[in-house]
Amino acid sequence: MLKKMLFVALALLLVASLGAAVQAEPVQGGTFRYGMTTNPRGMFNSILNTEVYDGWVIDVVYDGLIEIDAELQPQPNLAERWEISEDGLSITFYLREGVTFHDGVELTAKDVEYTYMTILHPEYTGVRFGNFRVLDGAEEYRDGETDFVPGIEVIDDYTIRFSTRETFAPLLVQFNYGILPSHLLADIPVGELEEADFNANPIGTGPFKFVEFVTDQHVILDANEDYFRGRPNIDTLVFQKVADDAVPIYLQQNRVDFIQISPEHYPKVSNLNFVDIYVHEALSYSYIAFNLRQDRFADVNVRQAMKYGFDRETYVEIILEGFGIVANAPMPQASWAFSDEGINDYAYNPDLAAEMLAEAGWAAGSDGVLEKDGMRLEFELLVPDGTRTQEQMALLFQQNMEDIGVKVNLQFMDFSSAVDRVDAREFDMFTMGWSLSVDPDPFGIWHSTVPWNDPGFYNDRSDELIEMGRRVTDMAERQEIYAEWQQVINHELPYIFLNYAVVIAAVNERVQGLDTDPGPYGPLVARQLLRSIWLEQ
Repeated sequence: MLKKMLFVALALLLVASLGAAVQAEPVQGGTFRYGMTTNPRGMFNSILNTEVYDGWVIDVVYDGLIEIDAELQPQPNLAERWEISEDGLSITFYLREGVTFHDGVELTAKDVEYTYMTILHPEYTGVRFGNFRVLDGAEEYRDGETDFVPGIEVIDDYTIRFSTRETFAPLLVQFNYGILPSHLLADIPVGELEEADFNANPIGTGPFKFVEFVTDQHVILDANEDYFRGRPNIDTLVFQKVADDAVPIYLQQNRVDFIQISPEHYPKVSNLNFVDIYVHEALSYSYIAFNLRQDRFADVNVRQAMKYGFDRETYVEIILEGFGIVANAPMPQASWAFSDEGINDYAYNPDLAAEMLAEAGWAAGSDGVLEKDGMRLEFELLVPDGTRTQEQMALLFQQNMEDIGVKVNLQFMDFSSAVDRVDAREFDMFTMGWSLSVDPDPFGIWHSTVPWNDPGFYNDRSDELIEMGRRVTDMAERQEIYAEWQQVINHELPYIFLNYAVVIAAVNERVQGLDTDPGPYGPLVARQLLRSIWLEQ
């Protein structure tokens, strides 16, 4: 908790002087360059993308029925209002009239119906079915038993109702997926949608229109002159690819206006007098995942021993330079569902780790690597290229594991290739991170039936608690359920949890209209402010 308070204090200190510089009236014009150190894949489809970097583009090309504000509350977007039935089993959305896609065609309830029916379709290749399987008739439709879904009802061009068979607490916040244009996509078989040219040339209703994507260079978007919430102040938005080592140079040369920086760059960037720094805890965490389909990782004692054997405190304090919080469960401190009750902190203890492995029957072979029943504790760790801190973490992990008789072979590769390997389940272990939804419902990542359950984690009590947390609407009750669920995951350890993210954002002082007291979504509030920020001339 002390660490958390220090971060908040630092954030307030760094932004305290910004208010005086804000001009009274926004001006229009200019190009805003949003830096990113990892290249997007180019899947700019709101219901098919799986990578956060594509999501940054999707957030400003499309609109959802709702959006989440800085206080993590749902607000009207394409839906100007909604009504929830007294029994809590249906939501009726009332759409804004006159909203048009970037090609001039008006958005109606047919487009909303198409978007969500596609997610439920038997041939849908994405990963979001689990978020909407509670809709009345969704599973029957998915299984090919019927050709309609009673839980999706178009009432008229501007009204649509979604109904469930049982209470589903996080239902409302699920409706922030960008609405797709049915007039462009409805004739494409759903099973072939992932290969459609549309995904690389998206058309939505959002504040910016897609112009160009060049791999390893940039994504260019222009302001939507006809945006229903008013034209953005900036003319052009560029998502600029920047090599991590070059981040300070790009900031110094005014080649990017906004970028999240790694701790190693903080000292140099903080000395630039025309750059403002924002620090905030995020709804995200980093981890190393086990492939639980492999016999050598099936024993929970092995997984726990490896976590005891990894000096995560050194990783956070030295490699991350304190910009992080040691994690022990999959619920960040920034979430209202976070609990540390009954949570083992797995403090670094290589002697205990070695003892646990010996008790589990592992003994050193001729080369010192532990063996048991013909298996060796030698494996490959996939490490996506990104920041130097991630590479240093992997090297520390490798050394720590060697100290307890576990051999780790590091495999560095670009992010998209690593994702492909994980999706194909061609891994021993890998390291990545999760950016989470505002609602703490863990179903989409952790339930035993979902595609994003990468480790292959199956636990009856975990599934039971996840399902209970979805049916209960009282927040205090849900907190209790998720507290127990975190204890289950903390014991079973499908992941070695590394850290809850503390994000450092660098912003050129010419950028105005930012949120100067950033919550978990940061100073751009999940990029919503990109439609209202402006640039000093």
